[in-house]
Amino acid sequence: MTTTSVVAPRRRGAALLLGAQWMRYVSQLLGMVVLARLVSPAEFGVVALAATLAGFAAVLGDFGLSMAALRAPTLSAAQRTLLFWTNTAIGILATVLVIAAAPPFAAVYGNPFLVPVLALLAPAFALRSMSAQFRVELNRAGLLGRLAAAELAGDLTGLVAAIVLATLGGGALALASQGTIAAGLTLVITAVLTPWRPGWPRRGVDMRELLTFGGHTFVVHALNYVSGVTGTLAMGRVANESTVGLFSRATQLVNLPIDQLITPLTRVVIPSLVDATGAPLQHRLSTYQTVLSYPVLAYLSLFAVSAEPAIHVVFGGRWDDAAIYVPVLAVGAVFQTLGYPQYWAFVATGRSDLLLWCEATGRILMIVLVVTAAGLGPFAITVAMSIGQVVLWGAAFLLLPRAGVSSVALLSASVRPVTVFAIAAGVASLIDLSFFTPLDPLARLLATGGVWAIVVSAALVLVARRDLRSLWGALRRR
Repeated sequence: MTTTSVVAPRRRGAALLLGAQWMRYVSQLLGMVVLARLVSPAEFGVVALAATLAGFAAVLGDFGLSMAALRAPTLSAAQRTLLFWTNTAIGILATVLVIAAAPPFAAVYGNPFLVPVLALLAPAFALRSMSAQFRVELNRAGLLGRLAAAELAGDLTGLVAAIVLATLGGGALALASQGTIAAGLTLVITAVLTPWRPGWPRRGVDMRELLTFGGHTFVVHALNYVSGVTGTLAMGRVANESTVGLFSRATQLVNLPIDQLITPLTRVVIPSLVDATGAPLQHRLSTYQTVLSYPVLAYLSLFAVSAEPAIHVVFGGRWDDAAIYVPVLAVGAVFQTLGYPQYWAFVATGRSDLLLWCEATGRILMIVLVVTAAGLGPFAITVAMSIGQVVLWGAAFLLLPRAGVSSVALLSASVRPVTVFAIAAGVASLIDLSFFTPLDPLARLLATGGVWAIVVSAALVLVARRDLRSLWGALRRR
């Protein structure tokens, strides 16, 4: 019986994966700009509501098995085959459940158009589940360049198709088709590029450890998902589709670097941490905390202070009201970013039980806060979501030492980037409100961005020279 061992990502492959992810980031941003001109906020709101139901199917379709397979030191041929068929079966079940739940879901929100939107979203879950083990195989074999090419090609094709359909008047249906088209092409390409082929499943395969870890991870992802969409569901009950669309767009823009950077980075990080313990593990996590914090916090800081003119200039005047949610969502996103190295630590050390306790504490509280705040309006819902992210980070901070990792060391690695970009956001925001608000949107965006850049440059020299030297040294070595 053949087995595969996890391969630490080769530098070239990791660079290709992260480079492709930045291309996906740029293409998604450009696509959002184009689609914002072609599709109304209300139509975006319909798709956002549909995605709250459909997204749970995406979580169910994986069942945490991809992460379990990614971190497993070895996988037998029988285990790999059974993982493929298990993922496929769960994905098909998820697709069927979404289609079946579409009519009653549409009835709850009084919008029958949700039914065809969900019918277009649903096939993506089966397709992604079928490609899950192929993507894991490429990742474990260190073939990250192939993985990057497959995912980039799928995303670009889905985006182009959505733009074409929107140009033809497809509206919400154009948006709903994007993910399914992308998932279908990604499945085809990963299957072609992966040397491994699944056989037929058989009984007697030892899956206990994989299923235990996957089950814990699934519950974590499910809690993550439910807490994330509770805000949109609450918005749908207290506001119209346009408000839901504005809130969804603000959330999407704030989370864009997190979604586009951290997902592929996790694929690189986890294999590099599996064989590390003690001081080496702590050092790597602290380094990842610093490397992750600078680009993501820079984006969040700049976007928080320039949201009003930026959204007007880039997306048009009908999206202006989305800006009110950005600063509050950005605060929550800061703590979400700081929490990812904590998540990596729990996964790398195999302490999915501690991760589950952290997520259960924070996510359940977030859901309670959002439901309680719903009666106070959309802005209160946004505040409740950000408070929940702070609680999540705090819960992990308290439990992380039980996994053998110092929470204080991770916090120390984030202090300087947080300080730099908090100062820049505060100064730029104060000057913007004092002097730049009468300017037209483009001039105001350039002026505020210029002040922010000046403050960041000065703060980096004064506060973060040590980090700059470390980051530059790491880049030169790679």
